[in-house]
Amino acid sequence: MTAPRASAAAEFHLAARGQGLDLDAGQLAVLPALARAADAARSPEPAPDQSSVYLWGPPGRGKTWLLDTLFASVDIPDKRRLHFHDFFRELHALVFAGYGNPGYRQDSAFAAALDRMLGSVRLLCFDEFHVNDPADAAFITRLLRTVLDRGIVLVATSNYAPEELLPDEMFHHLFEPGIALITQHLQVRALDGEVDYRTVARSRHASGFAAGHHLRSDGAGMMASAGLVPPAPAEAVKLTPGTRTLRALRADGAQLWFDFEDLCHAQSATSDYLSLAQSHRHWVISGVPATGGSNPYGWQRFGNVVDVLYDAGCRLDVIGLPDYDGVFPGTAHSTDLARIRSRFGMLQALPQPEPGWLGS
Repeated sequence: MTAPRASAAAEFHLAARGQGLDLDAGQLAVLPALARAADAARSPEPAPDQSSVYLWGPPGRGKTWLLDTLFASVDIPDKRRLHFHDFFRELHALVFAGYGNPGYRQDSAFAAALDRMLGSVRLLCFDEFHVNDPADAAFITRLLRTVLDRGIVLVATSNYAPEELLPDEMFHHLFEPGIALITQHLQVRALDGEVDYRTVARSRHASGFAAGHHLRSDGAGMMASAGLVPPAPAEAVKLTPGTRTLRALRADGAQLWFDFEDLCHAQSATSDYLSLAQSHRHWVISGVPATGGSNPYGWQRFGNVVDVLYDAGCRLDVIGLPDYDGVFPGTAHSTDLARIRSRFGMLQALPQPEPGWLGS
């Protein structure tokens, strides 16, 4: 006889207990909304209004853990869980695949691409939902409308309150129809507890992104402590993950080593990092200047690398940025800078070697 399934809310408690976690008051408060979404996703009927969830708040409060736990607990085959970067990369690739062909129309190409991506999905989970590019505003609004019309359960996490999406005052009005869809048809819940769990002391045996280090110097002692061996000049290679060619100091097996100048001052893009992260699970970026030593575009690309590698669970070792004091450099929106700062803070900071240590 099959054991009865635990209630949707109870499954979050079981998952937390299994990982030795205690849900805080803010996380407990959003469980009813998530349980409603899980129950609607399991139902064969189209999801009723106010079944989907938009969960927003500062970084490190447990939004992604809640999303992943919900996704794992809904035992149906027709579900997709994507980071918003990945979804849009796939969508744009499908939309523009036929660009230039006779009869190509972007609006019909978008409809066909969306239909192909959604298929028979009942549950669609987005991590890090955001709208920063005015060119994407109409796409995302149409996506939201299609998801709602099809009765798909959408669960999205974001660092932005709905009314803060597309924050540029010059273009904000372009996404007001999308904001209206979110606020009128989704359960909007804030998860804004006081504790950023990414700042809590971590085990030295951390894995994934948190296994990486921030080394403020490239001394031999510091590098050895992090298990890093500098690349030889002969190891330099050129990579073409997309339409751009990037110079790497090493691309050996799982490890990919870049100099900051070659990666962040080149015309690299988030799509390049997404592609390379699939085959290289350990990244090293050396030669990172002091906070005043790059331009806004360089810091934006560096922040995008941090975002992509964190989401992909890749290890990142950063060598340089000697004057970092917890304020991530750049001119991005304050919400984005706070998210990147939280993620960058997960890297292990090794103590500076004592004077006289070999390589210091």
